[in-house]
Amino acid sequence: MFEDKLLIAFTSLTEGHTVWIQNKLVVGTVSITTALTPDGVVIDEKMASAHKGYHLYIPEDKSTFYLDFDVLGSVQDLKKRGPFNNDQDSCWHYNGNSGNWDVFPCP
Repeated sequence: MFEDKLLIAFTSLTEGHTVWIQNKLVVGTVSITTALTPDGVVIDEKMASAHKGYHLYIPEDKSTFYLDFDVLGSVQDLKKRGPFNNDQDSCWHYNGNSGNWDVFPCP
């Protein structure tokens, strides 16, 4: 009955979303970004030296998350952002050095 029918199922190769990090800090500076659940459980965490971008993966089962941004050796407090709905990819941009830095959504 179905021998002449072809069934094609499309499955997403990725589930969840990606938080892209543009790391435009001064050479020699290291950024650290952590994605957390609302109750503080780490979802993903990455770090990289200046001018090396990276990304965090937020799985589909995490509907809401927060981001903590920090710079290794910085005297500034880490910067908390969120909550965010896990319904799209996003991008954040670090700028500055370990003494004076900021992070903001990518332009």
